[in-house]
Amino acid sequence: MREILQAALALACEGGLDNLTLHRLAGRMGRSVAAVYRYFPSREAVIAELQRLIATHIRLITEDAQADLSKRADRENWDAQDRSLAAIITSGLAYETFARHAPHEFGLATRYLSIPDYVLPERDATHIFEVTGNSLDLLAGLIERATQQGCLSEGNPRDRAVMFWAALQGSIDALKIVRRGGWTPAPSLTRDMMVNLITGWGANAHALAKLTNKLVNELPVTIRREVCDLITESGAYTDDTPEREGEHEGEQKP
Repeated sequence: MREILQAALALACEGGLDNLTLHRLAGRMGRSVAAVYRYFPSREAVIAELQRLIATHIRLITEDAQADLSKRADRENWDAQDRSLAAIITSGLAYETFARHAPHEFGLATRYLSIPDYVLPERDATHIFEVTGNSLDLLAGLIERATQQGCLSEGNPRDRAVMFWAALQGSIDALKIVRRGGWTPAPSLTRDMMVNLITGWGANAHALAKLTNKLVNELPVTIRREVCDLITESGAYTDDTPEREGEHEGEQKP
């Protein structure tokens, strides 16, 4: 299974999801298509597993960034309100950093967000949301804590978490489009969007902008692993070797 996912990730990053077919995947590995079907019932199932991996990777990057923030805040004795607001901003910075660091993987993970049709089967979509939902729950928890500490006005933390994530995603997607059109938006546009959004929830605009600049300049998000590392390290994937091309041809599905 590891070999299949590694090959699938490479194909998708090289040419997008349109480049990822089961026949190309089997050919990339020098295996039979039947070998892929042993582990995945469809192309959509392979895509769903890759997207779940990438969602997990983003969550781990965010957790690493939050741990770095906590150490810095402890060392410098930050007050509770600064810690709470910084944790929200750090979540957004982690997402933005991954989008810049690994644009192909990011595009793979978010490919279906702007398509109105339900492309993935319900089972596969639910599988992905199990990981994405955990990240949103964590973000909602950070927003709720900041609200309880008086940093933000009253509001539904889950609604705000979805709003925050949607604004991030929309900003990143929009920047790709306008840059191709010849526009040169400010490098800080996504960060400015986060500050404006959180300010709208009641945070002090000047203090929040100052805190955000401190995080960007003094505590940048560090990516310590790649998506392919999760495939190698995960105990959920077997090392079973699929059949070579030509073996068990009678098992191939049409």
